[in-house]
Amino acid sequence: MSMVSKGTVRTIPSKRMMVFIDGTNLLVQLGKELGFGKKELRADRPPLSCVILAGEIVKNSIIGKMKNRFSYLDFSLIRSYWFGYYTGDEDIFYSLTESFRENEFEPCLFKKKKGHNEKGVDIALTKEMLINAFNSNFDLALLIAGDEDYLPIVSEIKRYGAQIMGSFFNNGLSQRLKIAFDYFQPIELSILGEKLQQLVENIKKEMKL
Repeated sequence: MSMVSKGTVRTIPSKRMMVFIDGTNLLVQLGKELGFGKKELRADRPPLSCVILAGEIVKNSIIGKMKNRFSYLDFSLIRSYWFGYYTGDEDIFYSLTESFRENEFEPCLFKKKKGHNEKGVDIALTKEMLINAFNSNFDLALLIAGDEDYLPIVSEIKRYGAQIMGSFFNNGLSQRLKIAFDYFQPIELSILGEKLQQLVENIKKEMKL
């Protein structure tokens, strides 16, 4: 016998989702996918059109496909964190920060120092995920990264009781990281269609290629 009275509509609770992006990792691989060299598309000083493209990737190629796959769930996106490096003066910093915010990212940018490794991004991302998981700020975390170094944080998020999904390009992706996620969504640039072509042309113009 049904416990739901006649006329009652069952509602599915909204899943609070936070997105955590290793921006350096994403931009390096994006450049390879688009056929650019390291000196052309630099992850530490990305063209502003590249930031727009990253926003389209997250909204359409990743979250859009996840919503289609899990149509029975209601995702409530709280915040999308972008962790990355930059080089240059304060004008570059403010220009990048403004561009990331216009594309619905919360930027966490670190000035790149010559001769220093880039582990600061990994550490900052891991710390932010742990703090938010500890405070139960999300039910679902989406990690956009392909580095195997993130395996421990995936396990920790699970221990806090939240679900963790992942996304990245199939190239440059750790298979061990991929199978650790509760669900993995590959990035497919083809989904963006003509918009991708236009943004790539804009990127080339900014880089004067």
